[in-house]
Amino acid sequence: MTRLLALLIVLGLSVPAAASGSEPTANPRDPELNFEHVWRSIDRTYGQFSVKNVDWDLLYRMHRPQVTAATTDEELWDILVTMLGTLNDAHVCLADANRRICGGERPIVTRDTWAKDFSLDLVKTKYLHGKSSAAREGTYTSGWLTDQIGYLHIADLKRDSEPHAQAIDAFLREFADARALVIDVRANPGGSGRNHEIVASRFADCRRQYMQSQTRYGPKHDDLWPPEYSAVEPAGPIRFTRPVVLLTHRSTASGPEGFTLAMRVLPHVTVVGDLTEGALSSQFPDPLPNGWTLWVAFKVTRDHEGICWDGLGIPPDLFVLNTPAEIAAGTDRQLEFAQRLLERGAPEPQGEAASLTAVKTSLVDEYARAMRQQQVEAAVAALNRARAAGADTAFFGVDEAMQFANQCLGRKQYPAAIGLLEACREEFPKLAATYAMLAQAHLGVGDVAAAEAALAQGKSVEPMFPPEARQIERARHEVRKAKLGSAATIFGQALADGGIPAAEKTLQELQARRDTGPVFDEGDFNALGYQLLQAGSLESCVYVFEKAVQLYPDSWNAHDSLGEALLKASRQEQAIQHYRRSLELNPRNQGAAKILEELRG
Repeated sequence: MTRLLALLIVLGLSVPAAASGSEPTANPRDPELNFEHVWRSIDRTYGQFSVKNVDWDLLYRMHRPQVTAATTDEELWDILVTMLGTLNDAHVCLADANRRICGGERPIVTRDTWAKDFSLDLVKTKYLHGKSSAAREGTYTSGWLTDQIGYLHIADLKRDSEPHAQAIDAFLREFADARALVIDVRANPGGSGRNHEIVASRFADCRRQYMQSQTRYGPKHDDLWPPEYSAVEPAGPIRFTRPVVLLTHRSTASGPEGFTLAMRVLPHVTVVGDLTEGALSSQFPDPLPNGWTLWVAFKVTRDHEGICWDGLGIPPDLFVLNTPAEIAAGTDRQLEFAQRLLERGAPEPQGEAASLTAVKTSLVDEYARAMRQQQVEAAVAALNRARAAGADTAFFGVDEAMQFANQCLGRKQYPAAIGLLEACREEFPKLAATYAMLAQAHLGVGDVAAAEAALAQGKSVEPMFPPEARQIERARHEVRKAKLGSAATIFGQALADGGIPAAEKTLQELQARRDTGPVFDEGDFNALGYQLLQAGSLESCVYVFEKAVQLYPDSWNAHDSLGEALLKASRQEQAIQHYRRSLELNPRNQGAAKILEELRG
């Protein structure tokens, strides 16, 4: 999710009096412009103002006078980091090309400290019997603590789900006869999607609610969508419901905290160690005009009993702390405590009755299940019946709906996306992204008129997230292209039919009608170039990418593509020039940086 300067012009937003006189400037490095961008982005989308009782307007009045046109980059960085730090939220971050500082980082207990009071190498060399084994490129490390107690360290819960499912299933097959297990998520910095739920499901005894979340959407600080609920339930070929100790730590953060919430409601699981980091909300990136990136936490996440642990950390059942001195001396007190606890019988299973109270069913999950089992029309009808019934035991989650609709679009399951997005538009008519995604889905089935109608319906709806304005503009662009055609397609056909002279003439004619004729789309020109590259038409490929650079001179991607083609054409010096230009336009283009390094070598 990326997006830019339009966020600065906020409609209908209550702004402190001191901000009303600020005038936008064309200079993207203007410190005042960038401060305003950060403050407004947080003001508009941050989810936990009401939970933390933060007076954001007051913080504006405190910090805004410190920023002038003469403020240096380093001074601005320090001012922004200080202001964001008052939110005490580890998912509110500021990043540039070399560093990333998050508002939740504590000045005394820092990540450097956390790295010193846990050592996986110590666990492997001192505490595991025999050789430890690893899965998923070392992310899962396992072994035996005793002849009856198994151990698993999970280093992260990121990326694709299937490797995590395979790794946890392989571990449980190997340790199926264990009397007890220690699952260790210390020094686990994050996760993706529902990976934490997939792993936790292998330990679930029944379906239990473990988390609820609300998305901030609207100009007011307390504009939150209705809650969405998360449940953990038994899944996988093997499940382990004998005693388990889960080890947590201040370096257990984000996705693994969702895992901690899911595990702590299971009666046979005891959480031992320290508070987690306290970074449970989802976040999105918002690029600043000067090239920095602001990460914004846009949700309120609570446990099954309604407690928000963001900024605090999820407490363990039993507090046991390591110290750097103990780790340096070769002692992991947390792990030793867990082992003794299990050797001496382990705690009795806890009832966890609250996790069984009013466990709610996701209508989006039901829709996804119905889509796999029956026709689209039947799945849509079942979804609409369930929504109309309004049962207290079910919910329709906007975040889940948008994620699944996006998956349907990616798989080109356009009718399924339309059915879900229509329901989403009825439930949440002020969600701007819905109209852009509906237009995309209707274009997928070839209904340009319906796509236009969807965009017209959403015209009066104000986008709240930075990506949405760009998403809507992209949908309008695609509708226009569907009506008027693609300039790159016509250009490519002329190249195929008459070679470079014919293509040159056609491109000139197309440019003369650029405002009213076929639509110029950088992505289409880029795709055409790679089609020619794959077909072995290297000369035509270089020509197309050269034209793309002429049409889009400030596009890092266009220069990168031309550099690649020129390199394949053995025109190394020219390739280097374009790779350098690509890197100038986008310092984060690691691919170009690596190629330039290799060429210099």
